[in-house]
Amino acid sequence: MRIGFNASLLAAGGGYRQTGVSRYIGELLDAMEPLLGETEELIAFGRRIPAIAQRPSLRIVWEQSVLPLTAAARGVDVFHGPLNVAPLAVRAPTVVTVHDLAFLRYPGQLPRARRAYMIAATRLSAAKADRVIAVSERTAADLAAWLPATRERITVIPEAPSPRIERIAGPVLDEFRARSGIARPYVLAVGTLEPRKNLPFLLRGFAAVRDRFPHDLVLVGPEGWMTGELHETLERLKLGQRVRTTGFVTDRDLGGWYSGADLFVFPSMYEGFGLPAVEAMRCGAPLLVSNSSCFPEVVGNAGVMLSPTDVSAWSEALVAILTNRALNDRLRERSLAGGARFSWERTARETLRVYREVAR
Repeated sequence: MRIGFNASLLAAGGGYRQTGVSRYIGELLDAMEPLLGETEELIAFGRRIPAIAQRPSLRIVWEQSVLPLTAAARGVDVFHGPLNVAPLAVRAPTVVTVHDLAFLRYPGQLPRARRAYMIAATRLSAAKADRVIAVSERTAADLAAWLPATRERITVIPEAPSPRIERIAGPVLDEFRARSGIARPYVLAVGTLEPRKNLPFLLRGFAAVRDRFPHDLVLVGPEGWMTGELHETLERLKLGQRVRTTGFVTDRDLGGWYSGADLFVFPSMYEGFGLPAVEAMRCGAPLLVSNSSCFPEVVGNAGVMLSPTDVSAWSEALVAILTNRALNDRLRERSLAGGARFSWERTARETLRVYREVAR
């Protein structure tokens, strides 16, 4: 069995295209390779063509024209589109992974052209696919509600934290703190800077109680899109040196940021899986997350969940968790236990099973 896989986003350099779904692509490919049988081959198309990763319009043209021809020439038996979309002209059975339907739930938080493309391409790809992988039960339910005909073809396979994001402690953590210029305790948020992450809300909640604890707020992640409100809020609240942005960081450093945090916060309005929360759990960071979308399913009792619209509740939770050492320690233990449920080996094994089923 020859498995074709659209890996074009892996050709991008550090930036928002190397987070989220790009991480899904890279981790899935790495975990699947050692699981292949003797007669199975995994062909990652596009992973060494930087131009198509860096220019979305060019990538779309490549996906729908050049990629189907290349896949046919290589004789693929099943083709996987890992980002909501598959080449419509591919003749082999297809699998599509749908990560979320944020483009439907929060239409104003995406550029208009991008939203229009995602609606059309996801609808057509899901309708054509022999199997649709949803990364959570929440995403599966959202997809089935939008496209009822897909309901019987949906398989839920969760994501997992990267094995390269490791918990560190002791002298190793001290060295990371020194190298990263960390002089004060901190609260951590991780993810692409974009409207759905609800970061202006987080800034308002943090600013309201900043005098009740010594912690800084660190935002780790690359600049995304429509970040005007975020930067305006930072300026208006005059948080000064209390907020730090790092941009894109490596997995090795990401493990350090999670491990050193006294609290990981994720106030997102909507996520398909919420991978940073699971990464934080792998490193044992206490969690304060939204009670929306996938979080009850993915985080559950491993963290504290609150409404992503109740600023005062988040402010009080920040104070409670950051000033009560016993509570902080209990949340850290629950976080570590919760993170043990997820692994890329499991995700790869279940995805490979889907390939084998649809390729018959």
